[in-house]
Amino acid sequence: MIGYYAHHRGAGHLNRAMSIARELDDDVTILSSSARPAVWTGGWVDLPLDHSPHDGDPLADASAHGALHWVPLASDGLRERMGAIAAWLRDAEPAAVVVDVSVEVALLVRLHGIPVVTMAQPGDRTDAPHSLGYRASSAIVAVWPDGVSALRVADDIAPRIEPVGAISRIPTVDPLPRDPLQIAVLAGLGTRGRSSLDIAVDAARAALPDARWVVLSGADSETVAHTLRTSSLVFAHCGENALAEIAASRIPAIIIPESRPHEEQQAMGIALGASGMPVTVVDMVEHSLTAEAAESAVQAVDWALLVRETAELDGEVWSAWCDGHAAARAAAVIERVAALNPGASASRRDAA
Repeated sequence: MIGYYAHHRGAGHLNRAMSIARELDDDVTILSSSARPAVWTGGWVDLPLDHSPHDGDPLADASAHGALHWVPLASDGLRERMGAIAAWLRDAEPAAVVVDVSVEVALLVRLHGIPVVTMAQPGDRTDAPHSLGYRASSAIVAVWPDGVSALRVADDIAPRIEPVGAISRIPTVDPLPRDPLQIAVLAGLGTRGRSSLDIAVDAARAALPDARWVVLSGADSETVAHTLRTSSLVFAHCGENALAEIAASRIPAIIIPESRPHEEQQAMGIALGASGMPVTVVDMVEHSLTAEAAESAVQAVDWALLVRETAELDGEVWSAWCDGHAAARAAAVIERVAALNPGASASRRDAA
């Protein structure tokens, strides 16, 4: 048995979990506060949300004096959440648990004597909680190619990062004939309110009145795949799963990093811009603090020229980012870690 904790913010963590699960030889149980997808037939543990009853109250000490990221005091949700995970760990005796992502869950699993495989995220992760979570992990998997510098961690952790490439829920297949007037917009579910991507797309629409725009937000994988394979270009944020789907579709992209904790998307945008992939990165994060600054920044861009030049890039270069085998490589890391858990092996032998 393999456990897989999938964070509920956005759809990417859960999509990645299901992609990796398909490549594992072991049974997989997903633990999440997300809604269970209809297509998932494996084990599932519903987790309550860990809201704080004292939001904004400094006395609530939700970070435990900086040791952790989110452990709010007197939170019924946190207590029930951690209790549900602990009960499942006790009863299921998993050989390993993948954590994508939560330092607190990673530590809870490791404190049960079970090895953890942590899915890394880009950005500055040199803070004390991330460093603790990474050091407690038996393996750390990064879903970008080797040689891409999207993550900053403590010096002793960096050599343990294992890049496997991008994991996409849609297959890497030959593109269909592309419509030169069709432009896709890949908008994520994790954004709250009007985003930098929204502002950029509005400005580009005004500059390209003849283009046909197809907005993909919460669309099923078949719709996303068909649209990305037939469009000339895509506008998107800089989330890992959006990039994976773009790369799998071999489509040139204009990427607008969003403001995220730990400079997650900015760091990926910088790495992406230096990678030689068929992208143009327009970093508006520094202008996104006010609506006026954001509008001024987008008006300074010649969107018609930018779209034309980006659409001429060779989308096949994306094959170095997403080759269709990253989920299998991640599964191999997980199975390697699970095989090194002698306690779980003994329990399985006794059960047999």
